[in-house]
Amino acid sequence: MKNTILEVYGPIEIPHNGQKTGSTKRIDRAFAKEFWAQNDAGPLAKKQGCYIFALRAGKGFTPWYVGKAGKSFEQECFTDHKIRHYNDVLWLGKKGKPIMFFVAQSGSKNKIPAGIIKEMEDYLIQSAVYKNPDLCNIRQTKIPEWGVAGVVRGGKGRRAMVAQTFKTMMGI
Repeated sequence: MKNTILEVYGPIEIPHNGQKTGSTKRIDRAFAKEFWAQNDAGPLAKKQGCYIFALRAGKGFTPWYVGKAGKSFEQECFTDHKIRHYNDVLWLGKKGKPIMFFVAQSGSKNKIPAGIIKEMEDYLIQSAVYKNPDLCNIRQTKIPEWGVAGVVRGGKGRRAMVAQTFKTMMGI
């Protein structure tokens, strides 16, 4: 069985309106063309995969929406429905600049089998909702009721050496 190895692209800042005072920001549909015109985003426009809308504040990132693009990122990332999700987050006054991360094929390859995209989206939603329980996604957002200390959903704190060894052994 051949594995499909994907690459992470980003963070790429999303053009947006900002107020002179306060923290209200807004993304308009018109900003999509400006986004895809950026050097980092343009080569990704026709690719398939998953994307994560997040806010960058300081040196950290908070995921707010995970989506999948079975057609192309350009066709799916900035639909009216998605922009509403993004603007709902911005309207709450959350601090940070809106950005996108993408997970897609490297080089000139654009297509990914639909089953892989779905599986990846489910996994990324589960990871994102653990990091941010207020994630905007509706489905697949129930946080599992189990974790393994130092390996997966095991809380904060120093990781025991056996947990690190286990992670390495399992390729996690």
